[in-house]
Amino acid sequence: MDSKIWMVFGGVGLFLIGMHLLETALSQLASRDFKLLLRRNTSNNTKAVLSGIITTALLQSSSIVSFMTLAFAGSGIIKLQNALAVILGANIGTTISNWLIATLGFSFNIDMIWYPMLGLGGIILVLFRGNKKIEHVCFFFIGLTFLFIALGFMKTGMLDTVNRFDFAAFNNYPPIVFVIIGFIITFLIQSSGATVAITLSALYAKAIPFHLAVAVVIGSELGTALKLVLAAVGSSPEKKRLAAGNILLNLVTTLIAFIFLFPLIDFVTKIMGISDPLQGLVAFQTVINVAATIIFFPFLNVVSRLLEKWFRGNNNRSTLYIDETIPSVPGFAQEIFRLEVFYFLKRVLAYNAAEFNISNNEIGLESIFTDKEWTKEISHNHLDDRYSEIKKAQGEIIAYYVKMQKNMSNHDELAQANQYMKSVQSAMHAAKGFKDINHNKNELLQSGNDLKFEQFAQFSRIIHKNLQKLSVLINNTSKQEIIKQLQEQLNQIQADYKELLDSIYTNAGKKALLEKDISTLQNMNRELYSANKSMIYAISDFMLDNNQSEEVKNLPLSIQ
Repeated sequence: MDSKIWMVFGGVGLFLIGMHLLETALSQLASRDFKLLLRRNTSNNTKAVLSGIITTALLQSSSIVSFMTLAFAGSGIIKLQNALAVILGANIGTTISNWLIATLGFSFNIDMIWYPMLGLGGIILVLFRGNKKIEHVCFFFIGLTFLFIALGFMKTGMLDTVNRFDFAAFNNYPPIVFVIIGFIITFLIQSSGATVAITLSALYAKAIPFHLAVAVVIGSELGTALKLVLAAVGSSPEKKRLAAGNILLNLVTTLIAFIFLFPLIDFVTKIMGISDPLQGLVAFQTVINVAATIIFFPFLNVVSRLLEKWFRGNNNRSTLYIDETIPSVPGFAQEIFRLEVFYFLKRVLAYNAAEFNISNNEIGLESIFTDKEWTKEISHNHLDDRYSEIKKAQGEIIAYYVKMQKNMSNHDELAQANQYMKSVQSAMHAAKGFKDINHNKNELLQSGNDLKFEQFAQFSRIIHKNLQKLSVLINNTSKQEIIKQLQEQLNQIQADYKELLDSIYTNAGKKALLEKDISTLQNMNRELYSANKSMIYAISDFMLDNNQSEEVKNLPLSIQ
């Protein structure tokens, strides 16, 4: 083919590769910082919008921010109205990269700037193979250079194509056709940034007039919203609500922008005084996203309530944070997994307390649950079989862990996930220990023998004391202090075991207990000791690294 249309096509592919490298590098370099930024600054809609703008501007990817928000919303960490606010902010934040492309991509000499940067990045990447941080920094710069080299390809190819073909016939089509074109292109390549880059190249080459270029950008606004729909298919109702809300917000934005197309163009070109068509196109995109945020902001709570009515769903899952799908953002699945395991430990402590009629508030358990966790925990109080619910949660956690492992390549993350699973297994063993003595406990409670009832009261006092200490310990942040307290707790439960055993033997010597009663009490004592030890090990595995946890477990114990 004589024309350089394939150069444009290749430029689009290179642009997408650059975007992928850029997104991956940035998410790996500072993924936890950005997750914490979203978690800590979404308590109200204003903070959520600002967080969306800032995070997207720094990450240079509305896709990553959207997927992070979807995962948080699906796990109940961010409220729906706040998640929608983050999405509005992300739509504004993504225009910042387009401003960079419009101002630098078509004015700087590619040979003088981007090629040397690409060469330097490649050389450093080869020289420092194995250093993950340097690799990600190199990938960031390589991705950035790919973006601008791709723009050069598109610009050159588009200029040559315009000289060979007559595009005047396309200008007779109505703007709605170009809105649909923008929607289709963005839907197919799943990148509004690439759509804007293609449109800027066409505008630079004078292949289409300004008002039709603007129509393409309007279509891309709706096309980019479909990525969340694809990510939410088959997921929890919370994720479906956010995906539907995102579609609703972008659909209304698209309709308003199209209806007021020419007044908005006049606003950008005449009132704002932007004469450069490339900057004018990005300014138009910025204006419609800022306007959409202003319009929707007062109604976010109303919209979220409507979405909750439309997508009620029957969520029969026992877990709270995880669901059937694994978040696509690197490292994010690990954060969700950590929250679920932490909640699992807390609910096992609450179950153990309930088995001996010890109130959560009495031993400080209520304060360690989040509001969302506590709401679910209250609902468990009415279940006939709380143990089955905990066992179901363990199964869901294991299923999530297996899926998560397939996507893991980072050795440290994999080791941490294995540590969390060890914690779940130990906590489950503790819960089973309390369940297995249920019939022994009931036998003591229903006995007319005061001595047997007093033995049960002694068990309860020791369990109360142990759970109270673990409730305080589980919120500790000092690793060395945790190690010390866990070791002290192991010594304490061993001393408690011996104290109860001596008490049983003393009463047996007085012939105050039958042989069957002695066997029952001994069994209870051993099971509770084993359960309490397992709970300590569960907390150790969750809060410490493997070496530190083994240090706790290797404490010499006379009872095995």
